Amino acid sequence: MEFFQQFKIYEIIIALYGLSLIFYFYDFVQRDRKANQMAFWFLLLVWILQTIFLFVKIYIDGALPIFILVEGLYFYAWLILLVSIVINYFFQMDFVVFIMNVVGFLVMVLFLLTHTTGQSNVDSVLVSEILLTHIILAFIAYTLYTLSFAFSLLYLLQFYLLKKKKWQQLVRRIGSLGLLERISFLLITFATPLLLISLVFGILWAYTSSDLFYWIDLKTIGSFFVILVYSVILYIKVRNHFTGKNIAILNMVAFLVLFINYLILSMWSNFHGI
Repeated sequence: MEFFQQFKIYEIIIALYGLSLIFYFYDFVQRDRKANQMAFWFLLLVWILQTIFLFVKIYIDGALPIFILVEGLYFYAWLILLVSIVINYFFQMDFVVFIMNVVGFLVMVLFLLTHTTGQSNVDSVLVSEILLTHIILAFIAYTLYTLSFAFSLLYLLQFYLLKKKKWQQLVRRIGSLGLLERISFLLITFATPLLLISLVFGILWAYTSSDLFYWIDLKTIGSFFVILVYSVILYIKVRNHFTGKNIAILNMVAFLVLFINYLILSMWSNFHGI
């Protein structure tokens, strides 16, 4: 599909798909209808782009692109998207739509992987842009996690001051415990899928570039572990197993894991070396 590569439709579709999943994930965690609507519009835009380039491909080749495994993946992703949009519009089955689009996103990523690795002349600009996207998304996620850590630290400080009934002026400046907890949790909710999508782009870059990629790499394993730790915090908070002070402490521990992964494990990484 040279037409796709020429217009870099891969990156646009996957980026918009990722944004849609982030908003669906936020709605899944926070039950926010506005976020659900945003996710749907991003999803619809992805489907429109996929449809345009699918019909261009049909017009050029004179046949439906389903007879080759790689091109069949693209049609499969398009079909998943179509069905999920219909379900979302007519039946409002949010969980089904979220799961289907996670699968559709992975199929689209698999299509890009199989298509680019099967070519010997992959565009170097495309490869560098994939790497740039991976790095930018990772740093945005790290920044959001850092902000979340800061709000958790303020929560613990405020909790201590209220308990000891000291520094009343400082207590008023810091803000309420409820607000600090909500903002900290909101930042984790956005940062976690962002970091996951960043890792997806990192894997794409590894398979499309000439550099060797090692799954058994400390930084790679550490990054997935960071996502696991923060996902556990999200699960615990949503299920109301822990709230307030305990969640703040867990968040600070998670940030320590993130910091160790970014600084220390990078020293022993095959391609993340400092």
